[in-house]
Amino acid sequence: MSNRHYNVTLFLFTLSLCLFIMKGNFMSIAKDSSILANRIRTIRNSKGWMQLRLAEEVNVHPTYISRIESCKKLPTFYMISRIAEALEVDTYELLLNDEKLSSSDYKKKKIINIVKESSPANIKIYFPLISALHKDRKRKKKQK
Repeated sequence: MSNRHYNVTLFLFTLSLCLFIMKGNFMSIAKDSSILANRIRTIRNSKGWMQLRLAEEVNVHPTYISRIESCKKLPTFYMISRIAEALEVDTYELLLNDEKLSSSDYKKKKIINIVKESSPANIKIYFPLISALHKDRKRKKKQK
């Protein structure tokens, strides 16, 4: 990773962290370890990755990932951002409390981000699907 990329990543992570702390959404230290461990494990498993694969992606020893996932090690903020990058998720997804992750506002933002990052070809696929689902929902609401 280049120095510039590292500095930008560190800045964005620090900014995100400050915003979450200010909003009171950052997990308490006592809960950090188990929530973070569960999120990392869940996302890693959803990708079909073993701990070895994640360790290789992050360039650490596999026992380090094992210690994080078993709550024996709380990684640094920099390491959390590297793990998030390897898992292809936003860092804040590993740090937000459960209520925020399951909120409809969070899901809306996530959908918007997916669309923003999509190619025009994928948007052509998404649009009719989302439109059809939206129309169906409206129709069902009117029937009630």
